[in-house]
Amino acid sequence: MGKKETLGQFLFNRAKRSVVAAAGLLMYAVGVYFQLQADLGMQPWQAMRLGLSNQLNVSFGTVSIVTALILIVIDLFLKQKLGIGTFLDAFLVGIGMDICIHLNFLPVQTNLFFQIFWIVAGMVVCAFGQWLYMATGLCCGPVDSFLLGIGQLFPKVSIGKVNLGILAAVLAICVLLKSPLGIGTVITVFFTGFIMDVVFKLVKFKPRKVVHESLIETAELFMNVFKKN
Repeated sequence: MGKKETLGQFLFNRAKRSVVAAAGLLMYAVGVYFQLQADLGMQPWQAMRLGLSNQLNVSFGTVSIVTALILIVIDLFLKQKLGIGTFLDAFLVGIGMDICIHLNFLPVQTNLFFQIFWIVAGMVVCAFGQWLYMATGLCCGPVDSFLLGIGQLFPKVSIGKVNLGILAAVLAICVLLKSPLGIGTVITVFFTGFIMDVVFKLVKFKPRKVVHESLIETAELFMNVFKKN
């Protein structure tokens, strides 16, 4: 039989995984910031939220919260788990973006070569950030949980191609909403999935194989360890 896990070990393990997940999410925020500063058009998800904000005449933040809640409901129907990572995603990406914008360490790009460079660099950084936080098994944010849920419906299709299909659908909604789009939007639609596949293969990460731990499971494991110590 394996050695019994102590309460301290349990807490340290979850804390360590949470820190890694947080680092990945902050890295993801930096990647999004790079794409923002490239100034070639917003990412489909962000453009959709801004389009809804303009059409409904409500704040961007309100739209972001509502769309996140809708995605969480869909995620539950897709049998995706909600865990520590889900809520870290909800807060840390926004905080990370605010920090990056406040520090303003990358000026808005005007040269087409550097605009494209930072778009691509942003996608690469985002992919590494997704790997870090998804690999912790603490559950994904609403958008990535949706991606995994759809991916599990089509097990023979690569996760990158699934992401491409989702982004294409979101882009179609953006067009209907007259959201701000540009060359950068098109680049992210067609290359985000490809870059994600390349990065995941590079680090030998298979997102469908990750066993995620929901908040309920975390609480149950905590109670079991607590009773045994």
